[in-house]
Amino acid sequence: MPIRYRTTLDGIEHEVEIEELRPRLYRIKLADTAHDVDVQPVGSSSFSVLVRDRSFDFDVIRNGDEMLVVSRGGAVRVTLVDPRRQSRRAGAGNHVQLAGPIEVKAMMPGRIVNVLVKEGDQVAHQQGVLVVEAMKMENEIKSPKAGRIVKVRVAPGQTVERGEALIIIE
Repeated sequence: MPIRYRTTLDGIEHEVEIEELRPRLYRIKLADTAHDVDVQPVGSSSFSVLVRDRSFDFDVIRNGDEMLVVSRGGAVRVTLVDPRRQSRRAGAGNHVQLAGPIEVKAMMPGRIVNVLVKEGDQVAHQQGVLVVEAMKMENEIKSPKAGRIVKVRVAPGQTVERGEALIIIE
């Protein structure tokens, strides 16, 4: 039985269905197009994906419901949410409101290009707070919640490692 998810790709929300046909073989339906996809793990966060006669290699860096999917062609941020799980967690709200201070962490090694906020600023949920360059791609890091910037731990030009705390929001 397929599972439906809401996904955001490059800022555009879609509905996607994913059905496991057998171990490591999935049918993925996006809009009116379905693809059978053979997924082979080749490392802890690396995958080789076969779609028809084409092969793709991806690294997937996960941070909650958000993932950074990196390939030779670049990087894309993907948010994948099971609406049933989200509605149980969020009740009638549009998104989960995270409580308490939250550390926004680097999803992969990179260089800070721009800091879009300063300490004391109020931010909205999904508002851009930083721009990080990783693998020759600039990625805007968004706030996981509405709140106030408590601490900015980075500056433009600084290099960061995966998992390093960049900003604290409360």
